[in-house]
Amino acid sequence: MVIVILGILAATAAPKFIDLTSDANKSVLEAMGGTILSGAKLAYAKSIIQGVQSQELANIDIDNDGNNDVEVKYGYPSGDRTKGIANVIALDKDWAYGDRFNGGAFVVSHSSLAGFGGITNNNIPITRTSCYLTYTPPTAANVDC
Repeated sequence: MVIVILGILAATAAPKFIDLTSDANKSVLEAMGGTILSGAKLAYAKSIIQGVQSQELANIDIDNDGNNDVEVKYGYPSGDRTKGIANVIALDKDWAYGDRFNGGAFVVSHSSLAGFGGITNNNIPITRTSCYLTYTPPTAANVDC
């Protein structure tokens, strides 16, 4: 009798736990999306303070150390993998990231999905996962990204 009950429980409970990996991946990417959005908004606020929010391309000093830390387009971080949004958010070996079209868009995915971690100049391995985020900076002034 106990074996029958355990069998019934396993048959009904197992499907609920099978898809945990995709739910976890989705949650991790949603959290990163929030981080990117918050970072972009903070960089825009810093751009306003430094008076460069309407310039097509400029650099801002995020931490007030006298060095330009982030390239911005119309006040928001550019999509460049080395000068833009990647300098606003904390990315380590747990993330695979790069840009496309010379900084026109930034793509990021978790390293477990992409099969590698860190920066790349080829976004294809990231976008091939079909589970990634894209950050696109504005193309004109007064347009949210």
